[in-house]
Amino acid sequence: MRLLVTRPQPDCKRTAGRLRALGHIADELPLLVFKPQPPEKFDLSNVSALAITSRRAVDVLVGHPQFPEMKTLPVFTVGDRTAEACRDVGFASVRSAESDVSGLASLILASKEETSGGAVLYPAAQERAGDLGELLETGGRRCQTVPVYRMEPVQDLPDTIAAALADGNYQGVLIFSRRTGETLSTLLKANGLGHIFSSLPVYAISGQAAGSLGDFGCIYTAKVPREDALIDLVLANC
Repeated sequence: MRLLVTRPQPDCKRTAGRLRALGHIADELPLLVFKPQPPEKFDLSNVSALAITSRRAVDVLVGHPQFPEMKTLPVFTVGDRTAEACRDVGFASVRSAESDVSGLASLILASKEETSGGAVLYPAAQERAGDLGELLETGGRRCQTVPVYRMEPVQDLPDTIAAALADGNYQGVLIFSRRTGETLSTLLKANGLGHIFSSLPVYAISGQAAGSLGDFGCIYTAKVPREDALIDLVLANC
């Protein structure tokens, strides 16, 4: 079957490669583009831990002059892949919530003693699906949310993919974030493809991602927010 993968690079290529290895056709359509925007200096004076929800934040931190100091802090991540990326660049103390933003907040709040109770630095995307800072503050933990990158939506569909969508050639589109779903809907409407909303199956990695897919008539959501679960869902329904 033919599938469309819409997550940003390099994740898009990796997911598409997994689908191809399973014998399927996977077209890559990264709908968001990574743009780093780190501050010149982080205030680390009262920071006792880091919270990281994306490997893109890790990429930004590695190139920052204060990275050697940050590496000494314990890190809490939203998922195992982000935790692996942190360990790969030299963070020694890394714990994964293997969950969503709410699960990450719960893990951090339950770990107050091992992080000395100081503030949590959250190097984040400019636009976020969940508010980790608010969850931590509500739980009595100070949080410094600092945008370090943004994801810019692409402005148009490639002609070949637009034609394939118009002809109904895709048996599924994989959606990994709320903004990706919003961008896809916007581009379909702009290209006169609104008529395919009712027939095009879309597969969302989480309930948050699915929340942006109201225009579509056939929506499937993974039981847990992991790539493996999403791919299993796609293959079970196609």
